[in-house]
Amino acid sequence: MAEPYLECPLAWRRGTLEPNETLGLILRVDTGGTPPTGVAEYWDGGIGWLTPKEIARTRHGLYVTRTERTITPAGLKVSGSRVLDPGTVMLTKRAPVGAVAVAAAPMATNQGFLSFTCGPLLRPTYLAYWLVANRPYLDGVANGSTYPELYKGDLFEFEIAVPELAEQDRALDFLASLEFGALLGPCLEQLTSHAGRMAAIHEETRRLTHLRDTLLPLLMSGRVELGG
Repeated sequence: MAEPYLECPLAWRRGTLEPNETLGLILRVDTGGTPPTGVAEYWDGGIGWLTPKEIARTRHGLYVTRTERTITPAGLKVSGSRVLDPGTVMLTKRAPVGAVAVAAAPMATNQGFLSFTCGPLLRPTYLAYWLVANRPYLDGVANGSTYPELYKGDLFEFEIAVPELAEQDRALDFLASLEFGALLGPCLEQLTSHAGRMAAIHEETRRLTHLRDTLLPLLMSGRVELGG
């Protein structure tokens, strides 16, 4: 087991990102695939098909409900991928490394993802935030001869430690409030033509985003506790 990036309380449940039903943290890990692009019958069907660039370049928050392209059942079969259930945590393993999203609707992915199905003792959104907080580790273990890439073997060696579900939920509620404020800011800016008000909204969005990014590793390591 690799040395953890974040030191967590000894009482927290420990495991790795490798599937292990007994631990109740990670049940399975999937990779995606791409149907042959020149075969029309594989494309423009009813199955969402996600690529890393879609979550790397947009401000979607953590959740993804739709994809730019879709594939058909025949395309899904030939790609070697599968339809992921809502709540699956999708981590980009290349181009770029370490972008994270949670499926909010059934969808498949291309081969640029490792997708985690959580067990009963780990909230999917908590795992997503945990991966965000551990981005320096992901960058450090990414390797490849041509471009950086994450491999299952490296991730499966990395220790994850999580609190009980009630404490996970408190952390998620707190982060959700900050996330909501940060995502709401750009929408409010579009509703006003007053320069001073626009600047104030922009500054508040920046402040909330900075606060979220500062507190995230502290919450994920138990250095900040939220009252029950």
